[in-house]
Amino acid sequence: MAAVRVDKGIHRALSLRAGLTGLYLACVLGLGLYSLWPRLFPRFTPISQAQGLSATPVPSSSPTPPLAPTSAHPVSLNRATLEELEALPGIGPALARRIIEGRPYTSVDDLQRVRGIGERTLQRLRPLVTP
Repeated sequence: MAAVRVDKGIHRALSLRAGLTGLYLACVLGLGLYSLWPRLFPRFTPISQAQGLSATPVPSSSPTPPLAPTSAHPVSLNRATLEELEALPGIGPALARRIIEGRPYTSVDDLQRVRGIGERTLQRLRPLVTP
């Protein structure tokens, strides 16, 4: 009687169902790890490449984008061109057009009435723009 139980237990452990369950769990674990891998181990760009400060000049076929304005030369929200607004961090073509359509501005806080600009974006832009 005990031998029959052992035999059934071994048969169940080695059955196709147990193998497929294990394979399924391994696939789920693999897919989860694959989707989380970039968040667990982000790629860092060296500072010299990120800011274009390499020791040897790299030839490029496209012109370099304009640098973001510094606090010494803030961008005027009421007079800036589309290109000047796009040079600001986090501002793309659509958002730049909405900023132009929302003119005139009496203060930097008026940017909050533009759709797509929230508190975080406003805090990031505050030192770079003037009304």
